[in-house]
Amino acid sequence: MPLVHPALLGLTTALPDVPGTSGLALPACAPGDAAAACGNAVTGNAVTGGAVTEDFGSGPVGLAQLLAGGSLAADVLRDEGEPLDLATLTELAGRLAATERLWRPVVRHHADKRWYTRLLLTGVVEVWLIGWSPGQHTAVHDHGGALGALAVADGVVEEDVHAPHGGSWEPRATRRHARGRVVGFGADHVHRVINRTAVAATTVHAYSPPEVPLRYANADGSVAVPAAAAAQLTTGLLAPTAQRRVAATAAR
Repeated sequence: MPLVHPALLGLTTALPDVPGTSGLALPACAPGDAAAACGNAVTGNAVTGGAVTEDFGSGPVGLAQLLAGGSLAADVLRDEGEPLDLATLTELAGRLAATERLWRPVVRHHADKRWYTRLLLTGVVEVWLIGWSPGQHTAVHDHGGALGALAVADGVVEEDVHAPHGGSWEPRATRRHARGRVVGFGADHVHRVINRTAVAATTVHAYSPPEVPLRYANADGSVAVPAAAAAQLTTGLLAPTAQRRVAATAAR
């Protein structure tokens, strides 16, 4: 059964973005958070890019309206099955980022720590909303073999793209993603996302399959899954599709 943030059900109201306040349903970890457990022409399998253009008018907006049209609802709201493709991931992230009435009441920007909350979790995809204050960034990481999409809902973020080299990851390029940009990345993609501007930024991230442990670059250059996330690999908590992706990534 899908886990849905109240924002996608139309149950949130606008609140001031005050430092020190907390968002709704804050989970224990977010993609790119090294303490626990997104560009055109990036490393990985395949990449898509585009702009956020969705417009739902002035009527009520919720998950039903967001996923209306075509097969998006049937693709996303599954309890099991094969992962979503990049086209579907970028469409989902783009629609969410374009629907400001959904995410604006929820997002927060804290000077002392990157803010995040999970908007949606199904058997085939997870979606996160992240608030970036100036200077905040992720650690260098991959996505454990999952495909991903990043949509910039507000502000500007940069992506430091890395590539494998001798058992470690080396920086290769930096790409700037401004409001309205939607990009997808393949299973081999490695990066760090950072807000290098003087104003806050907001992004939406979608990953499939969901809840795959990420690998991070250690201080000595080695690459590893953090101990807390690694426990999932031995306790049978991962779905079969995610387990296959993790195994394939570890073998590379």
